[in-house]
Amino acid sequence: MGGRVNKRRGRERECVSQLIGKMGANAIPIGVVTAFFGVVGLILPFIVGRGPNKGVIQVVLVITAASCWLFWLLAYMHQMNPLIGPQLHNTTVIALQYLWDHNLNLTELENTTDFTTVDFTETSPVTA
Repeated sequence: MGGRVNKRRGRERECVSQLIGKMGANAIPIGVVTAFFGVVGLILPFIVGRGPNKGVIQVVLVITAASCWLFWLLAYMHQMNPLIGPQLHNTTVIALQYLWDHNLNLTELENTTDFTTVDFTETSPVTA
């Protein structure tokens, strides 16, 4: 039984590595955005001119760069592995099929069980 578990875990790891390869983070956008916010938060505070509010401006630049970079990173990571996907009702799928394909097959609707909200008939004209 231990051999089966190890084989299954090996297949699971292989599947996960394939998914990470397809959906994983790309180093180029992470590097470019990190470099941009690094310039804003680490270099620009030293370039700020003299004045009574120099310290405030430096702090604002550092906090802004850190906050924006962290927000961007979290949004980017969330796109790699979303928690939920789109959930469409049966009528929405049928409406999209008609709008995109300009084709509404009513014979397919007779066999569906979730179709209760919209009543399509063959005699009613539908205008796009």
